Amino acid sequence: MRLLIVDDEERTREMLRKHMDWGELGIFEVETARNGLVALEISQRWQPDIILCDVRMPKMDGIEFAEQLRKRDIGCKLIFLSGFSDKEYLMSAIRLHAMDYIEKPINLDKVRKAVKAAVEAREADQKKQSEGRYLQDAYDEGLPYLRQEMVRKLIATPSSDNVNKALESRETFLLPLVGPYTVIASSLYWNPPQYPEDPKLVQEQVLRKLNLSEKLSSLQAICGFDVQHYLIIIMPGLYGSSYREQRSVLEDLFEEINGIIGSNIRFRMGVGEPASGLTQIPTSYKTAYDACSLHYYNVGSKLIFADVLGGNTALDTDWNVVRNLRDLLKKGDIEGAGNLIVKWTERARHARDLNIARLNDSYFQFLLVLLDVAVQLGFTDTDEDTERRYIWKEIDRIPDLASMELYILSFLELFSVTAGPEGTVGKMRDILHYIHKHYHEKGFTILDIADHVGLSETYLCSYFKKQRGATVKEYITSLRADKAKELLLDKEMKLYEVALRLGFADANYFTTFFKKYTGFTPSEYRERVSK
Repeated sequence: MRLLIVDDEERTREMLRKHMDWGELGIFEVETARNGLVALEISQRWQPDIILCDVRMPKMDGIEFAEQLRKRDIGCKLIFLSGFSDKEYLMSAIRLHAMDYIEKPINLDKVRKAVKAAVEAREADQKKQSEGRYLQDAYDEGLPYLRQEMVRKLIATPSSDNVNKALESRETFLLPLVGPYTVIASSLYWNPPQYPEDPKLVQEQVLRKLNLSEKLSSLQAICGFDVQHYLIIIMPGLYGSSYREQRSVLEDLFEEINGIIGSNIRFRMGVGEPASGLTQIPTSYKTAYDACSLHYYNVGSKLIFADVLGGNTALDTDWNVVRNLRDLLKKGDIEGAGNLIVKWTERARHARDLNIARLNDSYFQFLLVLLDVAVQLGFTDTDEDTERRYIWKEIDRIPDLASMELYILSFLELFSVTAGPEGTVGKMRDILHYIHKHYHEKGFTILDIADHVGLSETYLCSYFKKQRGATVKEYITSLRADKAKELLLDKEMKLYEVALRLGFADANYFTTFFKKYTGFTPSEYRERVSK
């Protein structure tokens, strides 16, 4: 606690400052001022918790000082000192919310008692403020998830009694109880080098930022992610594909959200059919979702509206095509295999299947065939179960059909490797050199290595494992751990410095990594090697 003593008599100031055990009362900083003007300047820069203030002083008396103080600080505790105990000063003290009014000559016991009460009152205020801030922070932190839950209920069971009751809280949920409404579905694609693989971690960041957007608030829009990881926005009003239907508002909204999300995430929006009321929101959501799925076939567009839906047909995996691909690869007809994949993409573009997961499965089957035949012919070595999981993650991150075709076609490189031992040695030397040069950089990934040596990521992993007997990840982990052991020998180097030198985001993550690899924390390892 901080105490400011204000009195024009130096003897009184020094007596109060030096002859009281302020620490016993919880006061650990004390300053003095000779009049109200000086006290006001000190209060502005120092912010005392308690002020002992004389009433009668030159230049600016205690009452005028307190009036100026209250304009800036209503929480500071005031205790007045005066030899003039008339009603005028007592009434001023009451009006200024003074804790006490002590008459001169000063009785130190009375001062001690008054200051102790002021300290307790100030601590109670601070606790109350802290609790209030905690509750507000908790509310602010939870608000994005409350709105997300409301979005999920509206697109699934809007007729629930709980929905109507909750929407009465306009401050929390923004949406009016009466329609019409517009539903928007948005797809987000990113690569792990920029963001974590786990979509929930990215979604949490996005939700917090979007709920701070003044534009979304002005539109009374709420947002949340559905179970398919699409960002869903529900807003009151009718918005359509023409500028007469306020298309410009949606274009501005797109730019706002795209700016919030950032350039490393590819973001597109599908706008659903209008919903006249709450019960029509699920239908509007379905059409918004379908419209957004069309972005898979229309790479350049930002907004796609439900009025363009129609003529979409399902495209299941054609197992005859899969078998033909296998036969062509076994015969060594790489050009024919490539043409088969291109023709399948043409079929997909014509069908415009709205079930993207179903379409992706057909390409997944092609890729399994490519890798399986490559293993049989000795071009690569792979763990099938691990590879399946890894490949599906890669496929799921591909944002459009054209990119999917290029991704699958890149695996035909597996069948074009004709380099002998010298070529193999040169390729591995290039890979290892790049790893040793860049492994410590923040955001370093296997994709960076693949891009550098001109191989697909999955092919690089298979090729590396066959040549070295370990995965790329295992090799990089071992390299980092060995370098960590070397750096930890320098006892002057702090753990966070070691972590940064190895490309880790923070010391805690580095500690977890090191213990998992060596069985010791970095500190334990240092103690062990120093003995």
